[in-house]
Amino acid sequence: MNEQTQQWVSRLRQWWSGQSSSKRLRLGGLVALTLAVVIAGWAFVTSPNWQPLYTNLNPRTAGQITAELNTLKTPYQLANGGSTIEVPKKDVNQDRVTLADQNIPSSNVGLPSSLSFSIGESNQQIQATQLATLEATLESTINSINGVRSSRVLINQPAPGLFGETTAQASASVFVDLTPGSSLSAGQVRGVMNLVAHSVSGLAPKGVSVVDQSGLVLSAGVLSNTQAQGVSGVSQSELAAENSVASAIRSNVQNMLTQVLGPGNAVVQVSAILNFNHSTVHSTQYGKGVLAQQQVQTSASSGSQPPSTPVGTAGNTPGVTTTTSASGTNTATSKTTITRYDVNSTKTVQTVPAGQVQRLTVAVVVNKKITAAEAKSLKSMVANAAGVNFKAGDQLSVVGMPFNRTAVNQALASMQKSQRSQTIRQGVAALVALVVLIVLFLMIRRTIKNRPKAAEVPQSVTLPTAVGAGVDFQEPMSVADLLNEMRAAKEPTISDAARQRLDDMAKNDPETAARLLKAWMDEENS
Repeated sequence: MNEQTQQWVSRLRQWWSGQSSSKRLRLGGLVALTLAVVIAGWAFVTSPNWQPLYTNLNPRTAGQITAELNTLKTPYQLANGGSTIEVPKKDVNQDRVTLADQNIPSSNVGLPSSLSFSIGESNQQIQATQLATLEATLESTINSINGVRSSRVLINQPAPGLFGETTAQASASVFVDLTPGSSLSAGQVRGVMNLVAHSVSGLAPKGVSVVDQSGLVLSAGVLSNTQAQGVSGVSQSELAAENSVASAIRSNVQNMLTQVLGPGNAVVQVSAILNFNHSTVHSTQYGKGVLAQQQVQTSASSGSQPPSTPVGTAGNTPGVTTTTSASGTNTATSKTTITRYDVNSTKTVQTVPAGQVQRLTVAVVVNKKITAAEAKSLKSMVANAAGVNFKAGDQLSVVGMPFNRTAVNQALASMQKSQRSQTIRQGVAALVALVVLIVLFLMIRRTIKNRPKAAEVPQSVTLPTAVGAGVDFQEPMSVADLLNEMRAAKEPTISDAARQRLDDMAKNDPETAARLLKAWMDEENS
């Protein structure tokens, strides 16, 4: 502490030590009351508004929920003997979706609702009312998820047969209207499916379908591998790979358009289809032939020509046989050339891994009307950024039209209203605390101001040492000398001490005092 702070602390201690016990008690009570008011006001302003999360719980289910809430670090309290769990109002809907994503609770529980029925209602009317209330409660819960603007829940519970048997299974469908630019993750969709399934008796999560405003079935991408293959023909990991590739391409194109057109002036959607088949390609390439060897073989032959019989009837007509001495001779020559060429060849074995992009579809919407030249320029730029291959069947479309900002403006207005409300609340709390501090300061100042001041004693006062006749005075003396003289004059003598001792003895031991007095009197008389 610096010197000024020490002086203030010293003055405060001196002032406190100079106060009476009653004043100390009053000041302590005032400070304690002020602190209690401030703490109570702060607790009232910041205390959570507890709302039921689940009701009618058995101890085992309540234990599952509270254990998960401890993991999520969410405050909670138990009511109705532990069968009801309450959490702050701001966390109710999000905690329900989070717990449903973890498949907790594993049994059906009742959502808090206030239902009233009249005596004349039939069983069918009561069931329809309960079903409508359950649908409305689920819709309110789903609407609190980030990115969901509105929702509609439809539950189909087959009516029992004549003898109470039910052959059909319960099913449900959820329609979600998402805010522009928002999307639900696989975990959020799975949470919605489990939330609806665990709210309806006999309904399994696979019997819940979730569809968005564009008609896309969101629940198909969050099923298990076997279920997803039955719906879309691909496994969950393959769907995740396609979504990852599409998300990466969309992010690259969106960042580029944000730099060019500004934030919020372009929307990009990408759909990627990957080829997950493993294949091996064998190929052989031949070069130009080179003359390696050439061989020429020549052969000659000679001989007589045998007689020939003409074809036809002339050959079958007998004739006159004559004998001649002349005969014909033939000579034949053949030449054979053998040429051998050497041709170089390259054999290639290529293994094509799974996951290559088979088809890519990119759609871009710009927040303004664009000309044909601008559309062509944007299309070329987006195609290069996304890696679009038109020869492979990829598609790209660029459209310019003004965006609908109604939902965004409403969201901004709601956010500003919430911020103003929070600011006003904090300002009121700060103002109350300031007023309490000012009142406390004024009361302490008033107490200090009304404290009686000590009589001021002059350092030097000239008084006459004796008063005599006339005006003759001795030399003045100081106050200290005067006090010393008065103290010396008041010092007890021996007789005074004896008298005081005798008085004490008379009070404490009267008999001894009486014998002492009697001895003194006898001594004086003798």
